[in-house]
Amino acid sequence: MKSSIPPADGDRIRLAIVSSSLSRNAGGILPIMQRHAIGLEKLGVEVSVHGVADEFSEIDREGWGDIPLHLSAPIGPKQLAIAPGMGRSLAAAKPHIVHQHGLWQYPSFAVRRWHRRTGQPFVISAQGMLEEWALANSGWKKRAAGALLERDHLLKASAIHVSRAEVSGVSAYATGTPIACLPNGTDIPDGPAPRLPPFIGQDGRRTLLFLGRLHPKKGIAEILEAWKLAISRNPNIAARWRLVLAGWDDGGHAEAFVSKAQALGLADSVVFPGALFGETKRGALSHADAFILASHSEGLPIAVLEALGHALPVFMTRACNLPELLDLGASIEISTAPDAMSEVLEAHLAGSYESLQRIGSAGQEYARSHFSWEEISTHLLDLYRYILGMNETPLPFLLRTEIA
Repeated sequence: MKSSIPPADGDRIRLAIVSSSLSRNAGGILPIMQRHAIGLEKLGVEVSVHGVADEFSEIDREGWGDIPLHLSAPIGPKQLAIAPGMGRSLAAAKPHIVHQHGLWQYPSFAVRRWHRRTGQPFVISAQGMLEEWALANSGWKKRAAGALLERDHLLKASAIHVSRAEVSGVSAYATGTPIACLPNGTDIPDGPAPRLPPFIGQDGRRTLLFLGRLHPKKGIAEILEAWKLAISRNPNIAARWRLVLAGWDDGGHAEAFVSKAQALGLADSVVFPGALFGETKRGALSHADAFILASHSEGLPIAVLEALGHALPVFMTRACNLPELLDLGASIEISTAPDAMSEVLEAHLAGSYESLQRIGSAGQEYARSHFSWEEISTHLLDLYRYILGMNETPLPFLLRTEIA
């Protein structure tokens, strides 16, 4: 294998960002990749982005600004994201370093082959995909993929980028690979609010918003059951609040969730508006009154960070991996058990909204001081320079794991 070659003096670092999807099909990973790309370009990095073409690639291209996208045509089963052209686009871009987002699909193979051919380094953002719940989902497939490719691929990485709560799980799976412990970020809105989305309505009820993919991992069924219990005990909640479950159908589960809401008799207080993007998404966050995520497993959920940025009081589980917000009283802890969740919802939604506003304001201030995209971009550039041998200064966020 060739030795890594850093940029020549005066040259910009060439970075290739790689993922299976560069559109809304990437879910919460999409805004993370976009902010990484745009933030690093502002810092002088020459960024190219490589992914698999899908039905939304062109529609969502605008969110990448002027950064060049290289979309490779897929072949075979969609879930594998096999796109032979990705190897060619990487070779043509001649990056000094690659940053791969996500696991378990063809981009891992493409990046591994590029690394073998060039000797250049790569970083992997795990994006919660090595969490215990995520590994158990389709467990035999991931064990097979791990044995064949993914574990060795992780061990060859120069660093694995994770949130703080992912460190132990990733260390166990890829012992010996350095870990870059950096959070995701969020923006604090400073302009006029977008137009009120039609599904929120103007009937005087407040909105409890879920925003993400409609998948069992997100606790959708449990939220519905808890909502039913809460409004059964206190019908005034349904008169004062609506529950909006906004998101795209991940894996064909949406129909079951809608049917469950109907079976529970929740048609008057639960809305499924589908996937939200762009101004509609920003409008939902701007006009909602609280946010909920009853997830079983997360890395660091971008939807929660966006809700915090909009000063929404957030109901979330410990699995959302923001324990400091729960401990500081800057968000509200819920369980995935419907009985326990319903009690928390009833206690807060039936009371004064001013107390919820104080929690939302505290969460926003924490987000402002801890989740700045500008700071995260600077740290990523420091990481790339360190890996390429351009900077020997120790990085406080780069953790070494012992080899077992």
